[in-house]
Amino acid sequence: MIRDKLHFCIAGLCLFTIFALFAGCQEPVGTPGAAGEKTGAKILGPYELDGAGFITNWLVVGPFPNPGERPDNKGFDVDYLAGYGGEAKHVPVIGMEITRDDGTSVKWAQYYAVSYRIDFFGIDHLGLDYDQEDILAYVVCWLECADDMQVEIRVGSDDGYKLWLDHKLIASEHVYRSAYTDQERYPVKLSKGSHIILIKVDQDYGSFEFMFRVVTPDGKKAPGVKVWN
Repeated sequence: MIRDKLHFCIAGLCLFTIFALFAGCQEPVGTPGAAGEKTGAKILGPYELDGAGFITNWLVVGPFPNPGERPDNKGFDVDYLAGYGGEAKHVPVIGMEITRDDGTSVKWAQYYAVSYRIDFFGIDHLGLDYDQEDILAYVVCWLECADDMQVEIRVGSDDGYKLWLDHKLIASEHVYRSAYTDQERYPVKLSKGSHIILIKVDQDYGSFEFMFRVVTPDGKKAPGVKVWN
């Protein structure tokens, strides 16, 4: 009897150990309490803002066409997510396919940048030719705030962009320019919890990049902010 109980305990311990090892090997899927629970999407995180408040972890999808010549590239005002909730309501999932007008499809995929500059030509899954012209792409992340806070969202871009925060369009810059830090500043109040950010960046020719940071009103990294993608 004692021997049987001992064998049962050892077997149970082995099963528990195997389960623990397996669980420890899973992707850190972000669901508890924050962005994942709010959106229902499979997302990863949390990640830190970099030392200056820049976000370097994103979901990215593209490219989409941006036909025409400056200052009238047409893709800027075309909603390429119209069949998926629309730009204002879209909530992506890793691996979600978006079908383009020509019948081909592209997928939302994760990207981590080693620099604060998000260079679309360096994102492998987009499959871009260097200096490819007349295109655009979308990026998404979620911010998780530990408390209510007043922050500034600061953006630089090449070329223009549209920016949605919690499904509300808060900026539209149809411009042709090189990207520099803090070209626009948007004071916003973020409540405790998660917030979805979607950005559409367009490209005429030349460089194709953007930078995005979340800072205090005096320009320091916003405390208590995590990033999910």
